[in-house]
Amino acid sequence: AALIGVDYLAVSFPRCGEDLNYARRLARDAGCDAKIVAKVERAEAVCDQNAMDDIILASDVVMVARGDLGVEIGDPELVGIQKALIRRARQLNRAVITATQMMESMITNPMPTRAEVMDVANAVLAGPAAVMLSAGAAAG
Repeated sequence: AALIGVDYLAVSFPRCGEDLNYARRLARDAGCDAKIVAKVERAEAVCDQNAMDDIILASDVVMVARGDLGVEIGDPELVGIQKALIRRARQLNRAVITATQMMESMITNPMPTRAEVMDVANAVLAGPAAVMLSAGAAAG
């Protein structure tokens, strides 16, 4: 990362802010001053407000990684957690990315379903800095 001068380093499955601080120290020791993206994918990262704040404050950018996080906490819980993470990250002046499992039907179909369009619209209305589309939007 240092050799090619990356701007951002994404840290997958952080358990706490110290995981992100450790990644930042490793990067700096290697001569890399990249911003740290916390890919929030673990239940323990969102189990309470203190856990969320710890991760948000240790990062430069927060990614709500809905696929793995949904597996960890379940889809019904994911709805509220996604909104809470976005709201709290914005309050703490961190950029937020909402990512994964958006418009997945487009992997095999040229058009998204109405539900997928509503999902993306609701994700945008929640106020993240970015919405990340992947396999579905690339194929459809």
